[in-house]
Amino acid sequence: MDEKRRSKVSEGETDEQVAFSLQEKEKRIAHGEKMQAIIDADEVLQARVAELYKDKTLTNDDRVQRLVDLINARSEEVELADLINARSEEVALNELIQPIKQAQSQKRKRNPTRAQRISEMKVYLMHQSCYKSAQLRGMTYDKI
Repeated sequence: MDEKRRSKVSEGETDEQVAFSLQEKEKRIAHGEKMQAIIDADEVLQARVAELYKDKTLTNDDRVQRLVDLINARSEEVELADLINARSEEVALNELIQPIKQAQSQKRKRNPTRAQRISEMKVYLMHQSCYKSAQLRGMTYDKI
């Protein structure tokens, strides 16, 4: 009876091991397909990989290691290029905004018009000298 239980336990363990090894193989295949997609999407990386495979002096392990290094280096180059593009877009946007800001500051630098000066003077007199709005309403600039 003990022998039957042992055989069933060992069969269960082997099934789990087989399932685990199949999962590992599927993960490796999926990872390989992902790496191939990355290589296919980038022309510069394709050229570098082609040069790598032309070198017959490398072993498979060396080739795999260099391939990983190439992919990592290329991804860093792409990230850096994206960062530079984002910065250049920001600079271009600032160059577009700058003339608008200058025009607004020029408007602020202008002297106030006669009507603006009258209204400012009326507000000043209402606050400081206790004039009422009705008292100042009919007065011209010269009278104020």
